[in-house]
Parts: sequence; structure tokens; C-alpha cells
Amino acid sequence: MSADRLRARWAAGQTAVDCWLAGSSVLTAESIGRMGFDSVLIDMQHTMAEIRDVVAGLMAVSGSGTTALVRVPWNDPATIQRVLDAGADGVMCPMVNTSEQAAAFVGAARFPPLGYRSAGVFRAETDPLTYFRRANQDLVTFAQIETIEAMDNLDAIAATPGLDALFVGPTDLSVSYGGEPVMDYADPAVAQRHRRIVEAAHAAGKKAGMLALGPGDPELAVEWGMDFISVGMEHMLVQQGARRVLEHGRQVTGTAGPDGTDGVAIAPAPPAGSVY
Repeated sequence: MSADRLRARWAAGQTAVDCWLAGSSVLTAESIGRMGFDSVLIDMQHTMAEIRDVVAGLMAVSGSGTTALVRVPWNDPATIQRVLDAGADGVMCPMVNTSEQAAAFVGAARFPPLGYRSAGVFRAETDPLTYFRRANQDLVTFAQIETIEAMDNLDAIAATPGLDALFVGPTDLSVSYGGEPVMDYADPAVAQRHRRIVEAAHAAGKKAGMLALGPGDPELAVEWGMDFISVGMEHMLVQQGARRVLEHGRQVTGTAGPDGTDGVAIAPAPPAGSVY
């Protein structure tokens, strides 16, 4: 297990820097895993990634020293245990709205007596006994805060034994409050919710994290006291890189794209604050 890099960052009082993967490319997972991020997260909730994609991605990242996390599609014990058996160093669970749901999530990720995870590791460790002895203290668990209900139960969720961190789900949280599915960190109400999540996490001795994908977002996250920031997503990085070289290529060659423009409008930049 390599959750050591993430935990070491936190132990030093520093903010960890993370990147999200879509599980669509083993080569991309390997490349990003080697870049030096404190962690990478393979997302199963809002991508088409299946368990085989997750296994391949975890294998690609293994050996880099980068902490490998997986966001599961839902608070489902079977899926949580499968991704851990596959070698994930930690799990992020979406839509954790109550302390009972948080306890169920943590229980699925921890072996007895701290939880109810079945002891049948497949590929997470060549020495199953060593893995069993270390897993409860090494694995990292993130509960996503994404609804008004979760905000109402924030302190109780944060106090859940065995839970390591709260992570803001900004778009669903915005929708829950009657807004659109965007990250509008300039909105004072949004900023206050993020600060409140940090406050609750730290009061319970836990960590707090958020998406920081746009210009100025990492600075805001650090200002708010976040301990974990996700600064990139695979598909966005591909789009940004392709857009940059396309713009340069069109400029140098003086050519237009298939639609008669500079070629960039075919794949427009995502609107500010957009995220899945």
C-alpha cells in the first residue's frame, strides 16, 4: 500500500495535491501516476469505468509511490470492498448524508473490529497477512458532502470513527441549494459552506478536501484551510493540452478548422466552474 505519501503530507501539516482519472487509459494512469502527485483518484461515479478498468489503473499506478484512490459509484459495501481488494489505497464515497451512512461506508472499508470488511484480499498485497495487519491504519476514507442534509449533519458525519476526510461535492451541493451544477467559488454562500466543512472536519480531527480546477481555485482552497486539493481531471487535461497545440498549429500554418474557424471552436473550452 502507498497511502504513506498522502498521510506523510498530512502529518507534515501540508496540503496534498491530487489528480482525477477517468479509468479509460492505462497509459494515462501510468503517466499521471509518475508525475509526482501525492495521490491520483480513479472515478467510477461519473465515468464509464468498470471494475476491470479500475484494476488496470491501479496496476498502472502501483510502484510509483503515488497514493491510489477510487471514488466508488455509491455507498455500496460490495463495490467498496472490491476496489480495496483490487489494490486501492483509499476510497471516496459520494452522497454521504448522515452519520449512519458514514459509519456504513467506513465499516465496509475496515476489517473487524473496526468494520465488517471481508478478509479475502485478491491482489492488493502479495502478503495477505501483512496487508490485513496494516490496512485499518493505512487505508484512507473520504466522505463526500453534497447535500443540504449532509450540511445539517456535518458535525456528526465528521465525528465518525475511522473516517479520515470530508470532500466537498460542489456541483451536487449547489443543486441541493437550488442552484446550477457549477462551482461558483466567488459566491459568498458557496465559500461559507466550504469553510464550514473545513471547520467541522478539523474540529473532529479530520481532513478536508475540494476540487480546485480553475485559475485561483488552489489559492482559495489553501486560504480556506483545505488539506487536500484535486487540481486536475484527465479529460480536462487532455482537452487543455490539445487545445493549446491546436491553437499554435493553426496560428503557425495560417489555416482554419473544418468549420471555417481557427479550429478551436470545434472543442470549446469548458465553462468556468464546470465539473461532473
